[in-house]
Amino acid sequence: SWLPGDPDFESEGDGVGMIRTIRTPPFPTVREQLKAIDEAACAIHYTVIEGMPMPITDYQATMKVIDLGGGRSRLEWSSTWEPDGVSEADALKVIEAMYSGVLAVMKANLEKR
Repeated sequence: SWLPGDPDFESEGDGVGMIRTIRTPPFPTVREQLKAIDEAACAIHYTVIEGMPMPITDYQATMKVIDLGGGRSRLEWSSTWEPDGVSEADALKVIEAMYSGVLAVMKANLEKR
């Protein structure tokens, strides 16, 4: 898993347009929609359509895997969003903390393999 705790995932549909529901109590249920897949670039683009647990709106993200050779890779994760009820600086702190936490869990789980 790429989330801490014991998340529950549910998918509706396949490929571009599919919806993924993520339940990770005590956080709100989040629904994401896959907007694009670029297999040549090893990238996906998605949006959060419901339940954003952070003080932001209009969240759109791209995740891209970069082959570093020798069985190594790097994940690039970028996003655009608008702050919601907080300053842009405060929203950025929350986003950066979320990315750091999720990437640490992903790294730990991949290193176990």
